[in-house]
Amino acid sequence: MICFEHVSKFVLSDVSIYIPAGTSVGLIGASGAGKTTFLKLACGLLSPERGFVRTMRKNPVTHRSELGVSMGVMLNDIPVLADDNSVKSNFDDLRIIYRMTEGGYKEEYRILADVLGFGSYENETINALSLGQRRRVELGALLLRHPKLLLLDEPTIGLDQTAKENLRMLLAERQKEGMTLIISSHDMGEISALCERIALLDHGMLTYYGERELLLKRFAPMDTLEVILSGPLPDLEDLPLHSFMLNQNKLTLTYNSNHVSSAELLHHLLKKTSFTGVTTYKSELADVIKRIEKGETNEFYRGK
Repeated sequence: MICFEHVSKFVLSDVSIYIPAGTSVGLIGASGAGKTTFLKLACGLLSPERGFVRTMRKNPVTHRSELGVSMGVMLNDIPVLADDNSVKSNFDDLRIIYRMTEGGYKEEYRILADVLGFGSYENETINALSLGQRRRVELGALLLRHPKLLLLDEPTIGLDQTAKENLRMLLAERQKEGMTLIISSHDMGEISALCERIALLDHGMLTYYGERELLLKRFAPMDTLEVILSGPLPDLEDLPLHSFMLNQNKLTLTYNSNHVSSAELLHHLLKKTSFTGVTTYKSELADVIKRIEKGETNEFYRGK
């Protein structure tokens, strides 16, 4: 579906990646890492300085109009709809552009207006809407024609929690239909819920591309185990812990999950003491971003 071969543009440096059709990819990284540049290259709004890009086996710059029929793109600096027209008028224009039947269009519009919640202000002009309202309408416009490829740059900015959950549900349904999704976001909950793979950009370099769990094991392996003790404090000297803390009867252990599992720690504790409660906390994608922003990337593999 999308192929980058040794692509460089602005901050992006020697990026190679292949995203098959039907895949969902979360594009993550600190601000300025090159996420928006990546999306613009994929949809043909930018040409690479070095290397080449192929989207649906075509050069997206020279075949942008042709690819546009099967692709939806949301970028923060490029409007999706005409500001001076109403929501409904914009959608009516899209029906003509997409050559949709009247019946098919009405059904799709009703579903999108209900799920995304913009039906109550369909007669308002786009420039009169709040950021969250506008986001709902733009997402509906992109999904109206069931694109084969959807590129989204921070799509949930301005959305409340209900709208975010509805969008996740809608995108998950479209993914089941075979839609390819590439989403750039600082909302790691959104990325975790929607994306099978993670592409991590760090200062313009693609430092990781693969499954979410493997990313966490490589870049954020620290997990936490909390135990409510009912017996004495056990000897912890032989355990491969990063740190531990005792607060009254609550023992908190921080450990590298690549070196020891929570099951192994609990097995050791059961031999030494007794406890009434156990809680485990796994690392999240947000932890990876925090480490990048702090410059804690010495162990990162700079993939080519």
